[in-house]
Amino acid sequence: MDCSCIRYTHVPKTTPLLLDYLYHFERVAHFYNGSPFNLESYKTLAEQLRAAPQDRNELADVLTRQNETLGCGDATFASISKLRQAGTVAVVTGQQVGLFSGPAFTLYKALTAIRLAHWLSDEGLSAVPVFWLATEDHDLEEVAHTTILDDEYETVPLSDPGVRSTRQSSVGYVMLSEQIVASLKSFELALSPSNARQRLI
Repeated sequence: MDCSCIRYTHVPKTTPLLLDYLYHFERVAHFYNGSPFNLESYKTLAEQLRAAPQDRNELADVLTRQNETLGCGDATFASISKLRQAGTVAVVTGQQVGLFSGPAFTLYKALTAIRLAHWLSDEGLSAVPVFWLATEDHDLEEVAHTTILDDEYETVPLSDPGVRSTRQSSVGYVMLSEQIVASLKSFELALSPSNARQRLI
């Protein structure tokens, strides 16, 4: 598969701060603890973190309990065990929860954390990726819908208004409604190759 890169300078509404961060870091360096593209910056931050008080075992115990409840795989528990070790750093990112994982950039954020953690580990700085879900977010209307592309690159809107026990319930406690069945069917049809072939006949 051929891949190509589109510079953020060609992406509409990209902010000057992001462009400087990516392409002219020296202009914004005073806002940050180090360059995201320099291994030495990560090593310096890791040294600073070693001096901070921390209880790795308590954190790892909480993560173990949570991930056991979720039925996570061996790789997750291997990362938690690695996090117990002094000197291991965490590459942390997260996102508010959203229907079908929400916008595509949510997945890219998770993949970036994984890739960065692997790179740091390969370079001798023990690191694990951590992705957290902002389940305490209360803006259900914002996350109760998403859009996917079908095989013809047409947009397919998907939604579920959810069922809240109270108006103040955070999205992490909202149950899916019966409308999710229709959304799942739309999802399946949009991604079905046979469905695409039928449209062409």
